[in-house]
Amino acid sequence: MKYTNYCNPSDFRQLSSSCNHYEAYFDEDDNSYITYIAAYLDTRLVGFISCITPDLSITDHQQICYVEITAMVHPDYRHKKICSNLLSKLYILIEDMSNQFNKKNKTCVSIQFICTVNDKNAKNHHLVLHSCDYLMILKDTNPLDRENQKQISKDKEQPNHIKNHYQSYFSPDKSCYMLFDKNFSSPIAVCELEYFQSYTCISNVYVDSDKRGKKIGTSLIKNLIQDYFHAEHKLLPLILHVSSTNPAALQLYKNCGFSIYEQVNYYYINVPVI
Repeated sequence: MKYTNYCNPSDFRQLSSSCNHYEAYFDEDDNSYITYIAAYLDTRLVGFISCITPDLSITDHQQICYVEITAMVHPDYRHKKICSNLLSKLYILIEDMSNQFNKKNKTCVSIQFICTVNDKNAKNHHLVLHSCDYLMILKDTNPLDRENQKQISKDKEQPNHIKNHYQSYFSPDKSCYMLFDKNFSSPIAVCELEYFQSYTCISNVYVDSDKRGKKIGTSLIKNLIQDYFHAEHKLLPLILHVSSTNPAALQLYKNCGFSIYEQVNYYYINVPVI
């Protein structure tokens, strides 16, 4: 078995296809932000493990950097410790990055791997739950109110005014939604929107650090919802992802009407010694 830091894109696609098209972290055009190890048996790719290259400067208060891994092994080569070997080698690689970072910055960041696995397998292997990732959804449930609001907007012919003298707008290409204060110099809160065939995804919600704790984020999301569903055409559900490690954001979205549609559990991974 040969373990290497290079994987041919066509080999990756073939392995992914054999693993029910599992989408491990891999970018055929640019893998500079991904760290991975591939396992080859002769010229055949039989195993692959990867993670987003960790930003060790962003850690929690305990100086732990959580690294989510993705891995796949060809069905014909499972139960041969290929995944265990890949995991160990990836850990050594990431730990070396951590040691270099700690030495350079005189800190003590440690690495902890997490991964999504089948809950039954997690129980069988006594894995400990780290966190949950919630997919939350909001549908337009009041089309009559939307029609009324459209008429009101036409009559006013002016931007949407928000409580506390804030104003909010979509960017010209609708890819961002921004909240401004009365100075109107720069947005104090912003989020991004990505449009798909069956839903629109909200991501990268940000509030200026000196404005947090003042319900600015709530104003941003509530008015985004209002403007989005009061548009001139039928709009698709809004979705977003939030982690259980961010309970304030989770409660904010619930208060704005979002409900949990799907839950994904992340477990701590014990790295085997080879």
